[in-house]
Amino acid sequence: MQYNPTIGIETHVELKTNSKMFCRCKVVDTEEPNVSLCPTCLGLPGALPVPNKKAIEFITLLALSTNCKITKQGMFHRKNYFYPDLPKNYQISQFDLPVGINGSLKIVLNDQEAEVAIERVHMEEDTGKSTHMGTGRIDSATSTALDFNRSGVPLVEIVTKPVLKTSLEAVAYIEELRQLVLDLGISEGKLEKGNLRFDANISVANSESDVLGTKVEIKNMNSLRSLERAIDYEIERQIKALNNGEIIAQETRHWDEGKEVTKPMRSKEGSADYRYFSDPDIPNMVLDEEFVNIIKSKMPKLPYQKRLELMQTGLSIGEANILSKSNDWIVKLFHDVYSTTKNSSSTYNWITGELQGQMRKVEINELPSWFKADSLSEIINLIESNKISFSSGKVILAALLVKNVTPYDVAKEQNLFQENDSEKILQIVKNVITENSEVVVRIKNGEDKLIGFLVGLIIKSSGGSINPSIAKDLLSKELEE
Repeated sequence: MQYNPTIGIETHVELKTNSKMFCRCKVVDTEEPNVSLCPTCLGLPGALPVPNKKAIEFITLLALSTNCKITKQGMFHRKNYFYPDLPKNYQISQFDLPVGINGSLKIVLNDQEAEVAIERVHMEEDTGKSTHMGTGRIDSATSTALDFNRSGVPLVEIVTKPVLKTSLEAVAYIEELRQLVLDLGISEGKLEKGNLRFDANISVANSESDVLGTKVEIKNMNSLRSLERAIDYEIERQIKALNNGEIIAQETRHWDEGKEVTKPMRSKEGSADYRYFSDPDIPNMVLDEEFVNIIKSKMPKLPYQKRLELMQTGLSIGEANILSKSNDWIVKLFHDVYSTTKNSSSTYNWITGELQGQMRKVEINELPSWFKADSLSEIINLIESNKISFSSGKVILAALLVKNVTPYDVAKEQNLFQENDSEKILQIVKNVITENSEVVVRIKNGEDKLIGFLVGLIIKSSGGSINPSIAKDLLSKELEE
């Protein structure tokens, strides 16, 4: 029997605000526990929440950038559940009136553009953090320590519709969403720090059925690799269970990174279990047209727009997608170099390949102040005009990263300019043929791989100063005679 998987992704993005969502406590990045607290963070009696205007602006910006319809008459709700790191025993969130609904996000998968439907974008506050002593797992911990520094930090949750079909599609979606929040400037977007966290809802159904299968939620995926493997494992687990006649339980499962399996955590709650109701301490939120238009005016260039701009230079959609998710200085360098070379392929390859490779070798993350786009453009143009070889270009690039020199000066100093005079090269070719008559006989008897050996001798005898392609062409002509 054939089965079709269906995947939905819930993503929490920690917003980059100075203060928390409903109080003036600073958002801190520290391992020292419980240093940014107040009665509101801890849910103490009499403490009243006051919404963070900057956070509301940020979430509205995100909702607009994902093509959502803005809910102008909104409100905050209380999502009731008990957990040790939730001091109020409820979380301030949004239920039936989120900030944005029915949006979409363009992604790139297998060098093709696709669109992921987004169900809702809503805001809420983060919980505290539990650290389970001993094994690190709650079921076997000797004790649990609570840190409320994160309690009340503003979050935005983005929920897709159940439209994704593969783990790779889910990964592409998260990559695009992460780049979006970075370009908007609303989050650090660092997975390793928990700035961006995601859960996957997975179901499997008979391919002939129009009804979705039973939904299982997977948690504890802290990397794109984890996301891909967890989804693939869960799809395989559910298909195997269905083939064995088992019933899939609606539950929340934990991704075990070490064993690379999902394990049951608890039965899956529904909205009724959370007993949502309007928070009586917070007035309704009105996002009027004037406010929305002001936010629209702050919209930067979005990832898909950057891709289109890059593709107009001649890059493929895959190349443009990779480059658009690079650091801003890399994208700017590409445009600056391309404006001179007019060769998008060479410019792309040198920046994403050779330049970043050389930077890793000398252990630098930023280009030195003296390195200009014109320098890389000059290297590419010297190669394209056959004045230097590709390998010489790499030598010049390496030199430019450690000292303030020009490509021309490096090429002249290290004798890297190529000899392109066919008459001079032909004389060297004839000398090499004469000195290696036995090799020539073997080539004429079918050992074509020895041609490369002779080309190497020709280049060596010239001191590495001649154009290899011209040398090879002349050698082939001489061998045919």
